[in-house]
Amino acid sequence: MKFMRSTKNKVWKRKAPADGTGADQLTTAQLRLAVPWYLHPAEDPEQWEELIRQSQLGRVAFAVVNVASGPGPADDPYYPEALQRLRAGGVSLHGYVDTDYSARPPQDVMDDVAVWADRYQVDGIMFDRVSADEANLEYYRPIAEFSRQAGVRVLVANPGVIPDPAYLDMFDVICVYEDVDAVHRRLTTMPRPLDVPPERLWHLVHGVPPEGFDDVLSRVAAQGAGLTFVTERTGANPWTGLPAGLLAAMDRIGLQARHRARA
Repeated sequence: MKFMRSTKNKVWKRKAPADGTGADQLTTAQLRLAVPWYLHPAEDPEQWEELIRQSQLGRVAFAVVNVASGPGPADDPYYPEALQRLRAGGVSLHGYVDTDYSARPPQDVMDDVAVWADRYQVDGIMFDRVSADEANLEYYRPIAEFSRQAGVRVLVANPGVIPDPAYLDMFDVICVYEDVDAVHRRLTTMPRPLDVPPERLWHLVHGVPPEGFDDVLSRVAAQGAGLTFVTERTGANPWTGLPAGLLAAMDRIGLQARHRARA
């Protein structure tokens, strides 16, 4: 994923649950992983097996797969078999599609969606570099409608910040945070989505110090987000496998929730 920029950072105002439950009651043990899986099948086969194992433990909501900044060429020698193995192991697959903050031609975006649906039969699409602004909603509306007509069950948007509230009506899951750990520590002073089901909110945190995984997971839960991925890696692509520190933290907190993104 690429780093996010936005000019707006609104708070969602949603009706509180009738039973009085809410985001404040989310615990770290209820978190699930939404994994940006930008790791080539030939690079680290053991990591691919570990993703399957974590999914079978009920810890993985979905994995975002990215062949070549999208679905890649039809004759890719690695991904068809690799993704079929993940699916057989119980991993819900979401295809990566870039939107360049609404600057990418909509037809190119929809072409990528069609390829993911036809070639790989993905469960969902993760739209990356999504605008957070109300002015760009009409760019995304026909893309979302096309995706659902193509049979995609779950639509994920990644603005990396809290977007205009209307985006929640269009997409099933929103990545409301993508940035480094040092910024994530200041979340107590930032606006947060209110009364939104936790399985619809996702945090991506990178650059985490070795001793910081438990703290990040606690902050994610305190923000009412039920989906996360946390890594110590940095750079252009920090999403290259399951960090040992994250796996150890999940074992310590007994992460085992099984809620699913809205289909």
